[in-house]
Amino acid sequence: MQTVAFPLTKLRPPRSRANLIARPQLEATLGQAMAARRITLVSAPAGFGKTAALARQLDLLPEHVAVAWISADADDDLHRFLACLIAALEPFDLPWRAEPDALIAAAVGAHGQPAAMVAHLINALAASDTPRGVIVIDDAHRIPDPAGWSFVDLLLERLPDAWGMVVGTRVDPPLSLARLRARGELLEVRHMDLRFGENEVEALIAASDATIDAASMLARTGGWAAGLRLTLNAAAHGHGTPALRESDRHVLDYLAAEVLDEIDEELRDFLLLCSVLPELTVARCAALTGSARAAPLLEELERSGLFVSVLDGPEHALTLHDLLRDCLTARLRRDHPDVLPELLRRAADAEPDPIRRLAYLFRADAWNEAEFVLEEVATALLATGAVEPVLRLVEQFPRTWRDTSAMLAFVRAQVAWAQWDWRVVGDWAHRARLGFERSADVERTLRARIMEAVALVGNGRIADSAHAVAAIEAEAVDIESRALVAAVRAWNALDTGDFRGVASRYGRMLDVLEQTDRLEIWFECFQRPLYIWMPGIRTPIARFVSGVMRHGGDRPTLMRTVAYVASAWLDFARGDLPQALERALRAQDDARWLGNPTRLRMFVAPIIAALHAARGDRSGMMPAVETMITHFDPTPTDGPPERPTSFLAHYVFFAIRLADAVGADDLLQELVAKLSPPTEITNYPMLRAPLATVPARMAARQGRHEEACELWASVLSDEASIDVIGLLQEARV
Repeated sequence: MQTVAFPLTKLRPPRSRANLIARPQLEATLGQAMAARRITLVSAPAGFGKTAALARQLDLLPEHVAVAWISADADDDLHRFLACLIAALEPFDLPWRAEPDALIAAAVGAHGQPAAMVAHLINALAASDTPRGVIVIDDAHRIPDPAGWSFVDLLLERLPDAWGMVVGTRVDPPLSLARLRARGELLEVRHMDLRFGENEVEALIAASDATIDAASMLARTGGWAAGLRLTLNAAAHGHGTPALRESDRHVLDYLAAEVLDEIDEELRDFLLLCSVLPELTVARCAALTGSARAAPLLEELERSGLFVSVLDGPEHALTLHDLLRDCLTARLRRDHPDVLPELLRRAADAEPDPIRRLAYLFRADAWNEAEFVLEEVATALLATGAVEPVLRLVEQFPRTWRDTSAMLAFVRAQVAWAQWDWRVVGDWAHRARLGFERSADVERTLRARIMEAVALVGNGRIADSAHAVAAIEAEAVDIESRALVAAVRAWNALDTGDFRGVASRYGRMLDVLEQTDRLEIWFECFQRPLYIWMPGIRTPIARFVSGVMRHGGDRPTLMRTVAYVASAWLDFARGDLPQALERALRAQDDARWLGNPTRLRMFVAPIIAALHAARGDRSGMMPAVETMITHFDPTPTDGPPERPTSFLAHYVFFAIRLADAVGADDLLQELVAKLSPPTEITNYPMLRAPLATVPARMAARQGRHEEACELWASVLSDEASIDVIGLLQEARV
């Protein structure tokens, strides 16, 4: 289910240390809160033992309590946070009514709908059979995206009674805490609650090798967990017990340095290099440092218990406390400034999570390497509809780099394509092509040229697109380029009214597509939902359906939905309306599961509308007609009306035929009024002959039958131009 990559260690709570002392009062408070409160806020500065207390409490929870744990990172924008949340909840088999990845994609961005995602999540949580569940967000202060906290606020407002949330943080999050506090739904654990008391300090001393007076130690540290740990280490090694305050970072750094200096030199140097990693595993530490002794060194570090937590999972991993990591990073930056960029690059090379990989490269100012990683990340994210996360990654590059990078221009063109913003696609693709040409990057220059040709089609410049494709075709050798070139040729045939040439070009496109199982390429090449009504197209469409089902028909996907729609049209064309309806309803179910993205709605709506119209069911037809029309109608509500686009004209004409079929004269008049003058329809050659049938329809509906016959006869004078969407047969009848 999960398509957004991130380290699974983010979902694993640290293992509770065996030598942790019991803290009955704190444990009772947290236990009662996790059992009943809507939200438990554990808020205190660094080093107060928030994570340790939460990890200990998880061990004490009854077995029936489900725990979804998320360790937050500075890279967690709303998209990534939601992906982590869904993955953390996955073991509890929530009864989702829509594909979670699709819900995430619909929730993010300037026009995102997080409330819809919240509603789906709440329904899934409420319908689960979990008697009590807790969502834990640790290190929540790292979350940088305000949209993430807005989502959590919405979720808390309606969280089912069986579920609660725990937030561990250094600073209070931007939530409606006052409202939750007034309702008695919030329990707050602050630094005063986390301070160790005298009895607890005595227990700590008894469990250590130090000899020190408990009252003196408590006075010096104020009960601060990090201070207690450092003081015990200092005392155990004969360094005395200097006064320590949690606000005095200089003292903390000094003590941390003293502790580090007591560590074996090999382990200390190893730790220094590994401090750039968020989690320490044998494989990653070995790759970063080149040390063949990574395994025994990590075992030694774990035995020391020095500000280290253990993460359970398939791969043994350790995490360093932020205080220790900060100390190590400061020393690394101070003593080895030239080493740090290379370490970050090595860490990036070994990092499977592309977002973290980018973060390493950003820190190293390795912008050239970062843009190549972004190319890979953008393709994966855009395949799920995640536009805004890609744009945010682009914005993290320096302005001068953004203004001059051909790669970033190409990524921006891809984003615009995902939004069907053809003018912007053309602008960025053009800039990308010029940049790739300057760097003699032949492969990417070709890709940018193909994208320019795609933008020309979208902008209605069909002749220019055909000329561009003719110049590209001989150079297109890889599968994606060849398939897209063939697709653009098919689109050009369609938009110029060469309906009888579409099937052969579409067949050549399938010849290429059948050589790959990458369904994202199949989808790029199939962007026009009414191909099925072209002459001779049924065989290529059947090949298309077969290929999609062979490569990805076992689960709901964009392509499976499109394949169901194509199958339904084939059934419709054969007159098998029950079978067509069955397949159309499957497509509709898949589209709903995937969050009803626009691209799928525009495939599903026409077949649903046509099936209802074929049965004379106007009321069933209307919602689908409205879906088609309202998406492309750009008329603003607060200004003068704009002229409809060619896409709108295409769907308006289709709706006109349906309205005519069911005898809806009022709807017919309304739809005809939406049509633009021919000069304003960019793909008018495609629509010229179909639109010529409109006066004939209107004459017939108004009882002017002789005139209607003459108009239909004039349309038949050029049969090739009307042999589309069954119009030729309709005109003859």
